[in-house]
Amino acid sequence: MRKSFFFFFLFLTTGCSNLLFHPEKEFVLEPSRLELPYENLSLQTPDGIKVHAWFIPAYCSGETPCPPKANILYLHGNAENISSHTFSVLWLILYGYNLTALDYRGFGRSEGSVSLSGSETDIRTAINYLLEKYPDLPLFVFGQSMGASLAVSAVARSENQDKIAGIIIDSAFSKARRIAREKVAQFWLLWPFQYPLSFLVGENDPEGNISKINAPKLFLTTEDDKTVLPHHTRRLYAKASAPKELEIVPTGGHIRALNNEHAKDVLLKFLEKNSRTKQRN
Repeated sequence: MRKSFFFFFLFLTTGCSNLLFHPEKEFVLEPSRLELPYENLSLQTPDGIKVHAWFIPAYCSGETPCPPKANILYLHGNAENISSHTFSVLWLILYGYNLTALDYRGFGRSEGSVSLSGSETDIRTAINYLLEKYPDLPLFVFGQSMGASLAVSAVARSENQDKIAGIIIDSAFSKARRIAREKVAQFWLLWPFQYPLSFLVGENDPEGNISKINAPKLFLTTEDDKTVLPHHTRRLYAKASAPKELEIVPTGGHIRALNNEHAKDVLLKFLEKNSRTKQRN
């Protein structure tokens, strides 16, 4: 009972920020441990925050440098940092894609304090950097969980969204306040307060922003995702304009759709097709 009341008090005093964000400063693994070449990036946001990212180039066996097919900006979920998320998608470099993994403000080695709006600014900063540094390479934005929801809102509000080759939206929540209500409702004492408490959460509204994105979109999730239920992905897909694709894997859990070989193949075909289309344009 005491813990429940403490949780309730925490919501009131922090604006529910602890519900959405669980940043970690400590790194658990770096590409150098795997003897991979990489670059530490320090990107300056318009509001004066320095955010950290890894740039990991495409890998071709026996070929240095490896000619990349495209850049992928990878956006992780709400907990920890790039050192505990990036390695689950590192296999993309083996297929010829440069991978840039971004830590939002307050995460890892990035400065500042966490916030939804600040994270969107960080993402747009990374988008602008990659487009400016690699103007001839297609750029994909690939977000997982909260990173996918942030990707939707950030791309929708980007002045350069027409230059983006595609967006991969893996296990996104459709609205910050909707996922907040669902999480609050899991605590029996807080169940009656799920609506008033959810309004303490900032709203980045992926569901309202998804229709503003004209770039090709690939939606991924699993039917048994208990962290972000699949109805969130279905809502976003329904609101999205074409071109769009939806791949829902029967089992796997949260952000584990790409453990399924068919879903992995769908992603690779999406990247290949839209890389070629962007290069022709």
